[in-house]
Amino acid sequence: MSTMTGEAAKFLIVDDSRAIQSIIKRAIEGCNYPKLEIQTATDAEAAMNILEGYRPDLIITDWHMHKISGLEFCQHVCQTYGKKIPIGFVTTESAAEKIDQAYQSGARFVINKPFQDIDLRSKILEIIPVGGITEQPAAIPENLATSHQMLSSMLKGQAFTLEPCPPLGLTDLTENNFIGLFGENGKTPPVNALAIMEMNAVGLLWALNNEKPEMLKTILASGGASNDQLDEARRFMDEFGAGMSIGHKNGPLKLARSSIVSRQFPRLEMSLKSNAGRMDYRINVPEIGTGFITYIKLL
Repeated sequence: MSTMTGEAAKFLIVDDSRAIQSIIKRAIEGCNYPKLEIQTATDAEAAMNILEGYRPDLIITDWHMHKISGLEFCQHVCQTYGKKIPIGFVTTESAAEKIDQAYQSGARFVINKPFQDIDLRSKILEIIPVGGITEQPAAIPENLATSHQMLSSMLKGQAFTLEPCPPLGLTDLTENNFIGLFGENGKTPPVNALAIMEMNAVGLLWALNNEKPEMLKTILASGGASNDQLDEARRFMDEFGAGMSIGHKNGPLKLARSSIVSRQFPRLEMSLKSNAGRMDYRINVPEIGTGFITYIKLL
């Protein structure tokens, strides 16, 4: 992996649409790799020619292409290079049997168009962590030590990282998101802060805590979660918010109420843009998934 040696993270994008190529490039650039190298091809035949002299860390390909389909290309890559070159799909193909074929052929992920940047970034970061997997983990801030311990317990011993990440924008959130309102002694009004946990994080916490990682895709596909499935997210959000609010004049804040809201909720965008401070964190479980949580101090 290039990032392990300090070299550029290398990508090959295969799609006959220049517009889709640009969208995928934007998602890759949003991962904030220190060094980055991206090559593109408009069909599988051109991509195969590129691979003769270029070894990407990840190929992101379309499915429906002229002459050689994305599935055939995926099979060629996996048979020729094995696990040395991971490959994933960004496609309009949504038939369950086709998606199963892709995974059986060696695909690491299948994301349907249209998609949110954060969905693709999450998959990319699972495969190519920023800094490489040999990088020493950052020290856990003292105020989040308890949150980190809780997360370790919830994830049932799975390796993970909880680390700061660039601020999320509205388009980075999932269609529905879990929102928590914080107040002194767990009472509102006034609302002193809020936390936003997108559904990838909600799904990770529930699926791994209940030792059902295969259910993660179900939660993400549904775009929501039952009250029982929100229990882990609610407990972690409460502890995370308390840690983030250490230093508040009347002591750490507590979670007062929570609910799932649409990304289109007007006050959500307002809070992301106008606030008294915020911290965004990434929860990454290698090979399984990546989720995000944002803590925002309100004006």
